[in-house]
Amino acid sequence: MLHREIPIACLVLACAILGVPPRLPVAAAEAPAKPSAPKNIDETPPLVPIPNARVTKTGLLIGGQPSAEQLKAIGEAGYRTVITLRTHSERGDEGEQSAVERMGMKFVRIPVAGASGLTEDNARTLGKALGQEDVLPAVLHCATGQRVAALLGLKAFVVDRASATAAIDLAKSLGLNKLEAALRERIAEICKSDKSRNCGDVR
Repeated sequence: MLHREIPIACLVLACAILGVPPRLPVAAAEAPAKPSAPKNIDETPPLVPIPNARVTKTGLLIGGQPSAEQLKAIGEAGYRTVITLRTHSERGDEGEQSAVERMGMKFVRIPVAGASGLTEDNARTLGKALGQEDVLPAVLHCATGQRVAALLGLKAFVVDRASATAAIDLAKSLGLNKLEAALRERIAEICKSDKSRNCGDVR
């Protein structure tokens, strides 16, 4: 018994001299803790398939109206905020606010009534909402995703001071098509009244 213990004692002594910590058994190794909520939407494996879903690099899942099942999946995926651009008079999102708040998420409504809702005030309101602490990751939706893409483009121009071309390109990359003319018109109006804007040849 003594002879068998000598090599073990020597090994422990050698580790102490060399400053090498003894290796823990595999069973004792602690598994890395999983984050309670995704820090960046790009690192979130489950993209909840809301209508016309797209993912931005700023922590947004954007698209159309989520179903009740998708809202539940959104909460389970760790999203913190749901922002809707649908107006109070629209049908099809009944019960969304109560469902979102019941799951512990924040609910924000910024009513955007189609092309007429593409205003500087709404762009700034969206910028303020997205700038709040602990708002991300968030879901931003309307009925189909068109108002979302258009308002994000307008926000890029109004709030983030992107060029007119860059703002429109961003909106198009997010799926904008039906409201592209309205977005161009709104940006052109702002350009006429503010010569400091980087408007290029937008029209």
